[in-house]
Amino acid sequence: MQFKLSIVAASLLATLTLTGCNDDSSSTPTVPDVENPSPETGNPDTGKPDTGNPTPVTTGQFIDAKVQGLDYVIGTKAAQTDAEGNYELGAENGTISFYIGGKDGLLIGSVSGRAVTTPFEAAGTYERSINLARLLLTINEHNDDSTIIIPSLIKDNPSTDIQAALAKITLDDGYFEKSVETLLTLLDSKALVAAADAQKHMQASLNPEQLQRGSDEVLTQWAKGSNQIIIHRSANLRVKNSSDETFKTVIHQDQQNGKYVGGLSLMNYKLTDDQFIILAGSNDSTIEKTSTLPSFVYEMTNKAEAYTENEMMPWSEIETMGSPYACMTAKNCSERLLTQANLEYIERQDGDHKQKEAQSGTYDPVTQVYTQIRSKEYLDGYYAGRISESIEFFYPVADAKTDRFVDFTGTWTAKETRPDCHDVATSNLTFGENTITLTGQEFIGKCDITDGINETITYEDFAKMDFWWFGTNDKVSTATLDQLNTTVRWNDKDTGETTDNFKINRFSYIPAGKAWDKGVLVRDTLSDNGAKVATITMKKS
Repeated sequence: MQFKLSIVAASLLATLTLTGCNDDSSSTPTVPDVENPSPETGNPDTGKPDTGNPTPVTTGQFIDAKVQGLDYVIGTKAAQTDAEGNYELGAENGTISFYIGGKDGLLIGSVSGRAVTTPFEAAGTYERSINLARLLLTINEHNDDSTIIIPSLIKDNPSTDIQAALAKITLDDGYFEKSVETLLTLLDSKALVAAADAQKHMQASLNPEQLQRGSDEVLTQWAKGSNQIIIHRSANLRVKNSSDETFKTVIHQDQQNGKYVGGLSLMNYKLTDDQFIILAGSNDSTIEKTSTLPSFVYEMTNKAEAYTENEMMPWSEIETMGSPYACMTAKNCSERLLTQANLEYIERQDGDHKQKEAQSGTYDPVTQVYTQIRSKEYLDGYYAGRISESIEFFYPVADAKTDRFVDFTGTWTAKETRPDCHDVATSNLTFGENTITLTGQEFIGKCDITDGINETITYEDFAKMDFWWFGTNDKVSTATLDQLNTTVRWNDKDTGETTDNFKINRFSYIPAGKAWDKGVLVRDTLSDNGAKVATITMKKS
């Protein structure tokens, strides 16, 4: 395997074995479940544990330029960002959820309390973040884009039609442009801002020379010589070859004969003083196969390429790999240093090939997770013109035998929208020790909604559907971060039926809160040609 190459390169290749630390991440960890520990290896100089939240903040700022009139909810408080884009976190410094048009409008996402939030932290993937920026710039009531002001028709007691139009907006895939048409008609707005223009605007707004996004306090557990264990999970989300007209969604799990086939890769590192150690069992290699469905490709773990023993790498090689490896080597990783965006598609050499890359990295001091979102294009060679978009998660754990998970135990509110339907179906899913109870509304037929749903299902049966991760970890109700950013093909065939009913569901999730369970899970159902059939957003109560 070529670890160094894979860190700085896009994952490659149809029908060939891939080696890439940013391709995928493990679906079945071999480590026992723990109760989401905060690492306690501590500062190698003082012996004291890192706090995980070096600089508590009581106010924050939403920036894609300063955004005024953005709705947010923290605890029981609901308010709007002020003229500087500021939001109040208060003494509780809890998880904050952002909306356009209030709680019945568009739920953007939830983040841990932090000094600065951008579309990348709030929306998650590269595609969703750019589309959110496009929407904000398009509806802006300010006379230029130095500040973004949410229109009064949205922020001041929006009508039911406005709220319904907002609720059905999806920030993913090609359907985004269609999903905003109703809202823009109601606002009598100008044409939707192009992706390239939104990207350029965010690059200027997030310039690290002008905007400091977090504390300078050194995260000692991320430093060379800390002996810290770092887990690296990731998933390629979509790819586009030069011959393709549109992006193809990457499928990570495929249900065959009632069982899921696939898997994600997992990398474990140890940061010793002498060496950067890749621990045995790590696997950053995948195989990509062309799907029979034109809008999709498959990426599966190449199990034969797993590391069978620890591999030592000199820090002199690691420091050339960019964030977060460079600051690990320099022992100067901080929230500010890790939280930077470069959206200008910087050209770089990757072995024998040239590529250009745009990326946003962010460190959350509450979750202690570094998240990196990338868009990469190869500029020469056989793969010239290929673009891939991925999401990566890095986080420290207490030791090599532990891992961290999102535990679904509790009640989650789910809201389902359908592209051609006006109404929203709202339900609650209560995840217990052994069973899951669904109450509330659901769609029947095309757009009709029925009330009074009250069903109980086991985790095992739920996992046979698209929530495939339940039961793959030591505790049945948990999932890893990469599992919550996968696309699965599953068979919605009832017991006794002989006709297959395959569906494709895509998940997106960014952790928030100390236990990682305060983020927003987005579940899109896609047709065989990649068209949006339905979207469900789930948020823990």
